[in-house]
Amino acid sequence: MQVKIGTDLVTFYNPAFWDVSTEPEVDSLAAADGRTFWTRILDSLHAAGITGIELTFPPFDQAGAVAAFGSEAALAHELKTRNLEIWSAFFPALDRIPVGEYASAEPRILAQVETAARFLAATGGTVLVAGLPCRATFLSEPPAFVDLAFAAPIASLLNRMGFTAARHGITLAIHTEAHTVACATRDVDLFMLLTDPRYVSLCPDPAHIILEGGNPADVLGRHVERVVAMHWKDATRAMPVDTPIGQDIHARHRNYFCELGNGQADFGRLATLLAHAPLRCGPILELDACPRPVPALRRGVTFVNLLTRRGMP
Repeated sequence: MQVKIGTDLVTFYNPAFWDVSTEPEVDSLAAADGRTFWTRILDSLHAAGITGIELTFPPFDQAGAVAAFGSEAALAHELKTRNLEIWSAFFPALDRIPVGEYASAEPRILAQVETAARFLAATGGTVLVAGLPCRATFLSEPPAFVDLAFAAPIASLLNRMGFTAARHGITLAIHTEAHTVACATRDVDLFMLLTDPRYVSLCPDPAHIILEGGNPADVLGRHVERVVAMHWKDATRAMPVDTPIGQDIHARHRNYFCELGNGQADFGRLATLLAHAPLRCGPILELDACPRPVPALRRGVTFVNLLTRRGMP
């Protein structure tokens, strides 16, 4: 049985795919001719056998997609002609606003959640994936600890974000991005404990959990009843605990990522566990700025379907 498979559009954030040299040039292409930019993305997804889309940061966000085709209705038409569906969207604001400014920024954050949730509901999406802020570099001064005092206000904000999304039938899910405050095994446990399970769910990413030295299957197993989506990505090994955490940390993760099955993630066990999860969408492949996304996505689709044919969910 063939399953519907999606991908996060960060897959297309590689300058080589766009025949340019830098990421800012990719942004410029999207700004100069959004229709051509998005048409290439949608055509590539269709050619790769992808069904579901997770929108992400600009220029791969909902605003960019709608502006490219002129309206939500026109975007829906472009998706339908290629048998594509919007499943989810990544919400990056919490990683871009200092934690100390969350209280003053809360009305703006909740308004952004409202906009994203309304859009997802109107286009058939189900999950809003929230990235959390980065940790401080190990032994940096002054010391910063992910403890109860630090986590509780963030969890409270997540609860209110989840409530806002739920009013539109959309589920908020924490993403386990490496070097954020919710990726290491204990940190995931902490935020799952502090957030209300009716309003806040989980979107694990095996590769990022591996980068933090964790076991993805153990994390998923402990919180399977709250897993509504999963990013299917693999990694070769953990990054050193003293890895400097700066603006380039997400780009430096890419040296540790690999294609599905070539790293440490046990996708057979993960797939078995996912059979017991309240999933709201299919598998979401995430290739992180892939230079040749179409063949790589095809290999990912084949990998997932092989698991299915072996009797796994």
